[in-house]
Amino acid sequence: MRITSIQPELIREISFLNAGRGPGGFYRDTLPVHRGFVDTLPDGMSAIIATADLQGRETFESAGGKSLRLLGEVLPAILANEIIPNLGVGNGRIGVLLAGDFYTVPALDKRGGSGDVTPVWRVFADEFDWIVGVAGNHDLFGDAATRPRFTDPVHFLDNDTVTIDELPIAGLSGIPGNPRRPWRRTEDDFIEALEQLLCDAPAIVVMHEGPDLPELGFRGSPKIRHVLERSESTLVVRGHAHWNQPFAELSNGPQVLNVDARVVILTKDQSSRSLDGGIHET
Repeated sequence: MRITSIQPELIREISFLNAGRGPGGFYRDTLPVHRGFVDTLPDGMSAIIATADLQGRETFESAGGKSLRLLGEVLPAILANEIIPNLGVGNGRIGVLLAGDFYTVPALDKRGGSGDVTPVWRVFADEFDWIVGVAGNHDLFGDAATRPRFTDPVHFLDNDTVTIDELPIAGLSGIPGNPRRPWRRTEDDFIEALEQLLCDAPAIVVMHEGPDLPELGFRGSPKIRHVLERSESTLVVRGHAHWNQPFAELSNGPQVLNVDARVVILTKDQSSRSLDGGIHET
């Protein structure tokens, strides 16, 4: 499965409250929703939604006087009821790729807080047919940074692979760093785990951290990039570091979809769209 283009125009911008630094420092922000096209999807599948780093909460208007829910708790219903029905993709299955970091502190007065993101995963599962994802470095499940006990069709990945409708998807949670901290491996262990996952040639690799692209000024890990450039072509879905555009290609063919603080809905390309018309030009 390869991305053929990303539609230049946004489908929608969703208002939310972003955390500030200190009491009252929160502010209104928008979450961009993009549409992308792929050359193929498994039979019976209409779309794949990818997102990460939804580190905000719903607006006061949306909450209606109740406690502010995480942005990732309100997003699935907006996608399912207001956005996807207008894309003309039919009634096939819709899957979701979650690339980590879905928590924001309730008071919106601290950036980078850690907390329980289980409700986000469960609400996505209520709206869509399958969920595959990884943990970000700020994600807890319950009160711990331990592997959650989800059941099919929700698949949490950390150095393992699942096959959905003959689509092999690998996942590697967390970031390189001090293994005493949540969802971190030493850089050597992280790279070794990625190399082992790539040996099985997955169609998609979901990660929180991901490769850099220094020629475009895109942040990430050069060691991850080097590993990917030596592997068979795959689609990497990543978060953690925001890029000013969602899509890029590495040398030797791997594609990178950066969904940090954005949503990308991938549907099958029904035309002759090509990457030449996308928004990823170098």
